[in-house]
Amino acid sequence: MIVPYTELPGAGGWPRPILDVSVAGLDDATFPCLADTGSINSLLPGWIATEAGLELRQLEARAVVVGGSVTEARLLPVRLTAVGHTWEAEVGFAEPWPYAWGLLGQVSFFRYFTVTFRAADFELEVVPVEN
Repeated sequence: MIVPYTELPGAGGWPRPILDVSVAGLDDATFPCLADTGSINSLLPGWIATEAGLELRQLEARAVVVGGSVTEARLLPVRLTAVGHTWEAEVGFAEPWPYAWGLLGQVSFFRYFTVTFRAADFELEVVPVEN
């Protein structure tokens, strides 16, 4: 699937590779996420886990650095859906999370897809990896 780049929600500016992602329990709602090759984990705001009915309190909080700031994330395997494909992967739910978008990283996104960045055309091609 080819997805056009869009501006980061709440940040504007230069178009970026953004995908709309839904999390198990919130199949009718999506959250914009930046496809970030430099991110190890996929990260979403903690309120999404709460809305999806996911229990995080018993999980260990890990310090993660995002954009030069440190926050805490609790990692949990969840079902994700984007670009017409569903997969299960570990996602970090972070608090505090000051952004109006999440991150799709190496462990829980890029290993499940072949991704081609066409920055000159402001588009991203995302193809599920066949198992």
